[in-house]
Amino acid sequence: MGRRALVFDIAVAGVLAVLLGVSSAGLVSDSPWPTAGRVAVLVAIGLSHAAVAARRVAPVAAYGVCCAAMLVIVAAPDLTDGTGAAPPILLPSSMVFPVLLYAVAAYGRRPWPLVGLGVGLVGAAVTTVRVWTFDWTANGPTPTLQLFVPAALLAIVLAAWGLGRFRAARTAYREAEIATLEERAVRAEERRAERAEQAAAAERARIAREMHDVVAHSLAVIVRQADGGRFAAATDPEKAAEVLGVIATTGRQALTDMRAVLGVLRSSSSASADGPTPTVDDLPALVSRVAAAGTPVTLTTTGEPGALDTAASLAAYRVVQEALTNVVRHAATGAAARVHLTWTDDGLDVAITDDGATPSDEPVEGNGLIGMRERVTAVGGRLTAGPDGGGFAVRAFVPGSPA
Repeated sequence: MGRRALVFDIAVAGVLAVLLGVSSAGLVSDSPWPTAGRVAVLVAIGLSHAAVAARRVAPVAAYGVCCAAMLVIVAAPDLTDGTGAAPPILLPSSMVFPVLLYAVAAYGRRPWPLVGLGVGLVGAAVTTVRVWTFDWTANGPTPTLQLFVPAALLAIVLAAWGLGRFRAARTAYREAEIATLEERAVRAEERRAERAEQAAAAERARIAREMHDVVAHSLAVIVRQADGGRFAAATDPEKAAEVLGVIATTGRQALTDMRAVLGVLRSSSSASADGPTPTVDDLPALVSRVAAAGTPVTLTTTGEPGALDTAASLAAYRVVQEALTNVVRHAATGAAARVHLTWTDDGLDVAITDDGATPSDEPVEGNGLIGMRERVTAVGGRLTAGPDGGGFAVRAFVPGSPA
């Protein structure tokens, strides 16, 4: 139970005590019953109203206290002095009984709701008998009243219990629905995490294959230069020095590329090279192929081209390739794309934009974008992607080679 709900129940009990308990206590105090009878009924009235405050915290116990109090009130006519006062069961405080019956039906665990119904039906029967057999002194209950009393009591018991069970059913349905939604959310999050991990693993495998290309190419150059340097050392020392310089430069480049790629790899890959490693210089050919496929693409360059590591140049190429592929796959029909390269002192800024609105059911962060971001991050760059005006934009920065 929440603290607010408990405070609300206490407030309800106080309101009922003022509206019903005060008038009931006044009637009992003014009655000609013996003192013992008045005290017993007053205590029963107080307990029944106090039980309302615990109707959700302890519905079974509160209902038991109320039933005991009602039993005292029903039995009280035996304590009268024979003057014909009205039976206490007709006191206003008796109306807290259906409130507590509703509570045990709504909040009680099985089998207490059914037990509560049975007790309520028995109480209605006992009350009917007491009303019929009470000494009214003047005239006893009329046939109409004799029929009305059991019908009214039965209706009150069934209505209170039925409303309580309806409340319990709605609560159970809502809890089941919430549990289902939470389970679906957990499964969806697990699927998203699994897809992201699969995409990252696939991208790492591709990076490993491309690292093989970079390293194999660099080592082949080093081997060829070393073989030539052995012969040049004996006949042309100046040529040998030049060869050694090429070997040193190539080795440093290979180490730089390996460190950049290995930073994101978690497992080794023995895949072989798939072909020459594309670079930024191959972007015009890529743009031409996409344009020939039917998607208008323009390529513009700003600034003086600088030097990029092989891995960085490959990352820039793959970003443009993946972004243009997404334009072809996801952008609206007739969408045009623009590729803009901006060379700076620090490296290369790449921007790929289109004017075709992406369908609303397409994910903003798909596997392709995850792969692009991991590839760019691997070389020390950064990437952003998202809706831009009426289309979509991918922007990346790859750092240049150190001087």
